[in-house]
Amino acid sequence: MIAGRSVIALAALAAPLAANTPGSVRLLSCVVSSAGLLEAEVESTADFAQTCNLRCDYVIGATTISHRFDVSIPARFKGIVGQMDTWRGQPGSYSGHVDACRKLPST
Repeated sequence: MIAGRSVIALAALAAPLAANTPGSVRLLSCVVSSAGLLEAEVESTADFAQTCNLRCDYVIGATTISHRFDVSIPARFKGIVGQMDTWRGQPGSYSGHVDACRKLPST
């Protein structure tokens, strides 16, 4: 019983930091570089462009801070959609969340 719980806990820890995902947009990572640049990387499987609100957490000193990105994401896109200078953000990968997405009008 304890071994089974340990395996489940280990699997949960080994899972990528993919955020909660509404529909076809997944937040792959929120990363602060050694230069202090916070970047949000997403993947969209939709056949249409969307605008999404993303939240990325990061740490300065002992304080966790959240930053929101309101970004346009092209159809079938995988890459970086948001960047922000944290000034003194601690380098590393952090959790994040896709709050809401809506389809952009066709042009």
